[in-house]
Amino acid sequence: MDPEVQALIAVYQKRLADVTAQAIAYEARITILAKQIQELTQQQPPTPEPVKKPTKTKKTTDAGTF
Repeated sequence: MDPEVQALIAVYQKRLADVTAQAIAYEARITILAKQIQELTQQQPPTPEPVKKPTKTKKTTDAGTF
């Protein structure tokens, strides 16, 4: 086979191997993150206490007696 063709095939085989390794790494990361999400969603967060709105009261100033 022509050496140029062999070199071209070698380049594409290397690229294919690199992309395949990257895809495997991404799939492993996705699996780990999916497990973490599943664990976090199974935990029940504590129920927050309702926020009390401050009541508006009319402020009066005691002027004392005259």
